[in-house]
Amino acid sequence: MAFDNNVQLDRRSLLRTLGAGGIAGIAGCTEGGSDDTSTTSTDGGGDSDGTESTETQTTDLGDTLVGPDGEQVSLSMVYSTGSETTKTIAQFVQQEYGKLGVGVELTGVPFNTMLSKYAQNTYTPDDGEERTSFNAGPRDEATSQEQWDLMLGIGFNSYPRTPTAIRPFWTSEEKRQQSTVNFYGYRPSEDIAGMLDTASKETDDARRQAILANVFGVLSHDQPVNFYEFSVDLNGFQNDIQGIDPGPSIGYNYQQYFRGDSGGSPSVTGAYSAGAGTDAKTLNPIRINDTSSANRLGLTLDGAYSLDNENNVVPLWVESIDTDDKQNYEFTLRDDLQWGAGYGQMTADDWVYFIEEVHQAPENWAGDVNQSDWFHGEDPIPVEKTGTLSFEVQLPEVDPAFVMKPVMWGAYCLPKGLVEQYRDVEDGGNKLNQSKAIQEITYSGNLGPYTFERWDRESVFVAKRNENYYLRDVEGYDGTPYFEEYKYQVFGEESTRLSAFETGEVSATGIPSSKASKFEELESTKVIQTPNAFCSILAYNQRANGWDQLRTREVRYALSMGVNKTTIVENIDRGYAEVAHTHQPEFSEWFDDSKVETTGVGENYGAAIAKQMLADNLSSDYGFE
Repeated sequence: MAFDNNVQLDRRSLLRTLGAGGIAGIAGCTEGGSDDTSTTSTDGGGDSDGTESTETQTTDLGDTLVGPDGEQVSLSMVYSTGSETTKTIAQFVQQEYGKLGVGVELTGVPFNTMLSKYAQNTYTPDDGEERTSFNAGPRDEATSQEQWDLMLGIGFNSYPRTPTAIRPFWTSEEKRQQSTVNFYGYRPSEDIAGMLDTASKETDDARRQAILANVFGVLSHDQPVNFYEFSVDLNGFQNDIQGIDPGPSIGYNYQQYFRGDSGGSPSVTGAYSAGAGTDAKTLNPIRINDTSSANRLGLTLDGAYSLDNENNVVPLWVESIDTDDKQNYEFTLRDDLQWGAGYGQMTADDWVYFIEEVHQAPENWAGDVNQSDWFHGEDPIPVEKTGTLSFEVQLPEVDPAFVMKPVMWGAYCLPKGLVEQYRDVEDGGNKLNQSKAIQEITYSGNLGPYTFERWDRESVFVAKRNENYYLRDVEGYDGTPYFEEYKYQVFGEESTRLSAFETGEVSATGIPSSKASKFEELESTKVIQTPNAFCSILAYNQRANGWDQLRTREVRYALSMGVNKTTIVENIDRGYAEVAHTHQPEFSEWFDDSKVETTGVGENYGAAIAKQMLADNLSSDYGFE
């Protein structure tokens, strides 16, 4: 999870804002931030790393792509603000598309606005009520509030531990049984969802790898988005912050952080402040699908269990997990978990009710953004109470990786007594969402290291030390947490956030690559690098309010070939990144470069080759002049 918070929540974060500043969790968050845009190559960057473009090819296509109206084709790009890096990449893409004869109009908005007004779409079926989600319905009918063609500043979690968890991104927009994240309206050329389902139950690693290699090959071929980079996370801490366990899951033990000398014993001190570039969208665990929101809620709720840097289960609410056949998994809760607001002890009844009446509710009355986790195809996954504190998830097929999947890993629950108040009332989902219980997390009890104090939108989220924290007497957690207060402070400008970190106003923040060496050299701060599994993407809107030519695979492919990924990695991100070509990083054991088609590098980069592909595949009423 970002911002050294309890990492298990990142398994819920399908999407992540890029370049806004954050501390890495299981997969990390993409940092960056170039204040000096003069370093950005505008000539393709081929000389910087030996990657030769095809710019020297000669064609007679012309310099301007003209549409049916006789005017130059101009695409609208929305990008998330808060980081100079994201803005610089947007400007670079604009320049690259200019070489293709395509104009680009840039619009910068806050990340949460980009999600709500551009990514989310609305659809009203003939026999139902209007619904809004990241894949509300067929691409011809479900459109976003604001028009867009290209979207930048968003990352997709690639889940290298459990790659079949990427399924919500690549489920066709025609499937509406569960909520998914295909906001761009992609229709796969092959049954990606089916392949992922098959891979998820395959116990032979070689066969599983072969299936997944095909998935990532199809994605690189189809280019539903331009997969352009996986960044390295640069996590900045004040030098006196101790207890950090560096690694891909940095932050899983954030309850054990303390302020003091290296090698010293922890003790309770003042406040810990995390500098953030993006505020939360919601505190409703049912509707959270972004890291910023998960970070805030995660201070007050631990979730079921976490995973450490070696993929070992770290028990939290769930004390033990038992399975004999890798198909039926029994989860046993600790016996000292107490809800707040008078809802009593957390029991298996809470979990079974929450799974069946929220996650698996056919009409998705609560607006659950993660429903697909709890279905196998069209069928809900059976869940059965086996004791007062235990329940069993009964998978339809063997799944040896289930514990590491974003289903129970880091899963939340709400009190049955709270949810059932709204289950069968009109507009119950919105009424629950607007309740004091959700807005102020009054039900959290002893279930997290901190309790909600206040949330000033776009400013600060403050939580105070929970004196009744259930882990406090558990070995390894003695006396945790070690701060009287934990807060997320939002800075609209990256420079202001970094200045606050330099002066010690904030305890931790994400460091842009352009400033890494500075903070590495300061005696008062330290920078820890972690691998990043969030794939930075440039999304192509294939829905009805996007450029209709984006529905043609070859057009998307040509646009991806027209952007030099090496320049982005080497010149804009200062080398703190790796070029991406599909939805899996090369460090993943599931990546097979023999299956992946490359774009934006070598012979598959350049204006000439991209323009020719556009000319060959655009509809006949387009042409170059």
